[in-house]
Amino acid sequence: MEKNNDLYGIFKEVIREHFIRREKLLSGLKLYRGQAPMLLLLSEKGGLTQKEIAEEMKIKPSTVAIMVRRMRKRGLVITQRDEKDRRFSKVYLTDEGRKFICKLKKIFKQLEEECFSNFSEEEREILKNYLERIRDNLKKFNEEKG
Repeated sequence: MEKNNDLYGIFKEVIREHFIRREKLLSGLKLYRGQAPMLLLLSEKGGLTQKEIAEEMKIKPSTVAIMVRRMRKRGLVITQRDEKDRRFSKVYLTDEGRKFICKLKKIFKQLEEECFSNFSEEEREILKNYLERIRDNLKKFNEEKG
């Protein structure tokens, strides 16, 4: 791959290399793309409807349905009728799913350590501030109409 020296080119390369490394680390877990974020979301928020998952992850409900079906087959999630409103089903982690979360968190911790291994605490804090500003800039433009 040709080296980029412009800021945006380097940023794209960082995103690409991070993606490749993350996929390598996750490959042993035999997950389909998007399943790791969904599992982490369920571990943070508890039971969610498929519609809520789609909204949180900004993906199509039909994609969520496929992902939930695959993860149910693996025993990572279950669906149950909502106690308060029986019209809705919610997706929950199983015990197996919770064990899986521990594996995911270890992998993401390893990835974080690999990414920032030669940064001082001060450099990490400065980079964190820069990344937050980039995120906030993009968020602002994404939320605008048009």
